[in-house]
Amino acid sequence: MLSRRELIAGGAAVHMAAGDGAAAQRDDDNSRELYSIRDALIALRQDHTVVTPTVNELRTQQRNFFRLNQRFPQCIDVGIRVWERMQDWHIAHLRPLTIQRTSDGHWQMDFIMSVIVLKYELPENEIGQAYDR
Repeated sequence: MLSRRELIAGGAAVHMAAGDGAAAQRDDDNSRELYSIRDALIALRQDHTVVTPTVNELRTQQRNFFRLNQRFPQCIDVGIRVWERMQDWHIAHLRPLTIQRTSDGHWQMDFIMSVIVLKYELPENEIGQAYDR
């Protein structure tokens, strides 16, 4: 039984909560499962990042051109490895992959607001300067 003083002073909650200690100890420790879920979410996030070093470098070329000309470039020349990485990027992120052949025989791929042009003259990992035709 609670005294009037304990009831008024709020001690009633302390006395009533004391019975829940046994229930708290019966709870399962599920921190291992929570950590595995967290690790799976982190891995999923890292596997499907939109921004890659190649995309960053292409965007840097676009930004530099935009600062100078107040518009996005029409074209950016790239080597074969960059071209392949951008094909993989489009496929991995379910982006529309539009590849066409130009009148001068080069292949081109749409990327954001520019066109990436495959140039055999460039080194494999090279990203050239952005330009207008």
